[in-house]
Amino acid sequence: MIEKIMLEDTAKRKLTLFKLLNTYGTETHSVKFYETKTDYSYSRVVYLLELIQQDLSEMLNKELQLLQTHGVCYLETISYDRYYQYLITQSIPYQLLISILYYPEDDLEKFCEKNFHSRATVVRKSKLLNEYFKQYQIKWNISQLTLNGNERVIRMTLYALIWSTSYGAKLPTIEKNTIDYDRFFQAIDSYFPDSYSYAVNRQLTLVLDIIYLRVTAGYGLTKKAEIEPYIPDYINYLGNFLEQTIQDKKRLTAECQFATFLLISAPNYFRSNDYRLSLLRIYLQKENNAATKIFKEFCAFFSEEIMGPEFSWENEQILWGNTANLIFSRVLIKEPYPGLFHLINHSPYAKSDYYHQLFSQFKKLFQKIAKRKDYSWLKALIVPLADMLASLLFPVYETYQGNHFVRVALISESNYLLVQPLAKFIEELNFVKLVPYKHDDFSSFDFMVSTSSFLLPEENPLPVFIFRLSADNDEQYIGLYQALRRAHNKKRIEPK
Repeated sequence: MIEKIMLEDTAKRKLTLFKLLNTYGTETHSVKFYETKTDYSYSRVVYLLELIQQDLSEMLNKELQLLQTHGVCYLETISYDRYYQYLITQSIPYQLLISILYYPEDDLEKFCEKNFHSRATVVRKSKLLNEYFKQYQIKWNISQLTLNGNERVIRMTLYALIWSTSYGAKLPTIEKNTIDYDRFFQAIDSYFPDSYSYAVNRQLTLVLDIIYLRVTAGYGLTKKAEIEPYIPDYINYLGNFLEQTIQDKKRLTAECQFATFLLISAPNYFRSNDYRLSLLRIYLQKENNAATKIFKEFCAFFSEEIMGPEFSWENEQILWGNTANLIFSRVLIKEPYPGLFHLINHSPYAKSDYYHQLFSQFKKLFQKIAKRKDYSWLKALIVPLADMLASLLFPVYETYQGNHFVRVALISESNYLLVQPLAKFIEELNFVKLVPYKHDDFSSFDFMVSTSSFLLPEENPLPVFIFRLSADNDEQYIGLYQALRRAHNKKRIEPK
């Protein structure tokens, strides 16, 4: 998703060709060689190589020659990832984001003057960024380079886009910045134990910068959100860092509440002894609001209706805390907003049947809740919330399902030499258990493998795979594995 928003077609082609250079560039090859490796014409390959050559020379601050007399040669000095980041940060959409946040006094005319772009080029190359803003009901005045809409959503959008493109590196310095970052990290250390780690420190610094810059540009929050975050006393440890910028107490409280919300706006639990978990438990005992109600109902649904009595949230405290953060963060804002998970092409589990089982059941649960009085706002959050929760809980669900073996009865002639390879193959599958065949007792197994259809009982309600010993074994083993995997995917506890 982020590449689609930030990179135009030429930049994407340069990346494709640069990846080939990293693979084959240490040896000299002809332009024709690279033409055959892509779907680009000869002239386009030459053109792209010239552009890449210019980029690399600029990055290295010295002239670099890719196109040489005897062909194309590239002794790798810049990694693919470094070149990718360079192209992202050179893109017009990225430059616009930086201008909107760090230089709010600049309009489009000033932006074009600073970055040597024409107005028409900027408008054309920022269409996808504008479309992305529209997804979250953010109105972008491109002439003034201003954003209007739900200020909390705007800030979350700016954070997601800028972090996923820059990772907090090489951002402009804020002039006359009044935030004492060291004191801030000291103040939140007990509430956010990873705050001193290198990457998290960068993330939180960007969060603070966004709050500060939006407030000083005149886009401060005017009132608190209805539901409080579960980290208490935020005004005491955050007020000192913002009171020099915000004198109005109501606005100061709203900004401190939002800053605290950001500490729990992502699934950022990695330790089962995280201090915030104790704060969450206290909050759940004291508060009765939309966030606590949905969270409790979801946890009960997952443990009782999907997982069963063997599962306990007490044994999965990291998942419990991350589930809370995903639900609370969406309920507190009550509007869709972008997260890194969906912006950076997301779940590796999305093709699994288990993922789809979870997604489907979570979606049904949230649809049921959204029909209740005062919960219609949940409709817009159902799909992203179900998606994130399904991805979060997939591993534990998959492990649990792995304990539900497919019981396979093997019916064959009594010949060890013929049958042993097949029996061994079945036994080595970690989701299958080979069990004795009991004639007409179909409750004792789930699946039947037979070396001939003539050996099967006349009335058989169970799935069957016929493994003919005289046929191509390799092809049959693949088919048998696929059939057993399908049977395993279906063998689960259906929600009541």
